[in-house]
Amino acid sequence: MGMISVNLFLTRGARKKGRLAYYRRFAPGFKQWTMMKEMLNELVKYQRIETTLPRAKELQQYAEEIVFVAKKNTPYHDSVIESIVTSPEARRILYERLVPRYKDRAFHVTRVVNQWRYRLRDTAPMAYLEYVDRPGELRPANPVGAARVQHVAAEFLATRRGRRKHAGEMSRILSKPGTPPLDTSVADRCRVECQKYGLKALPE
Repeated sequence: MGMISVNLFLTRGARKKGRLAYYRRFAPGFKQWTMMKEMLNELVKYQRIETTLPRAKELQQYAEEIVFVAKKNTPYHDSVIESIVTSPEARRILYERLVPRYKDRAFHVTRVVNQWRYRLRDTAPMAYLEYVDRPGELRPANPVGAARVQHVAAEFLATRRGRRKHAGEMSRILSKPGTPPLDTSVADRCRVECQKYGLKALPE
């Protein structure tokens, strides 16, 4: 066995049994899953947590999954949520706040922000994990739904660069059947600009 294989073998055994491998103590799998559940409860309740970068990336998949599963709104999926999110307060926040907030956002409801600093006691890289589309987030997320249409229209009418960048998307918005979520004057200006580029600006 080579050096890499030996390291992987020793680390796997230490992770399975909760023992020390070189300088790092690994927790067994059942303890790691308990830690993930506790961190997930804190994330749902406070909407942002600070942890190490590897833990944030590991926790992000579960934070995305609970919102995706909670949208299903069936007894089976509710039981799945109850097995993952153990705190009643966190479950209430999930169903009352997060599910309505992300009804138009299919995925990417969380964000990992690398702090580019290291914890002093063990030099672990630190990061933030937070839910997007809420007051006080670290930076605004890309809008979705009607807010996306209004954002595209504002960028489209602001500058020539914006018209070149969003011409195709603006044409698709105006070509959809129904009335776009825009003021009549703004929609008319967008149609005029799309016609200048030779794009379709009326619904079929």
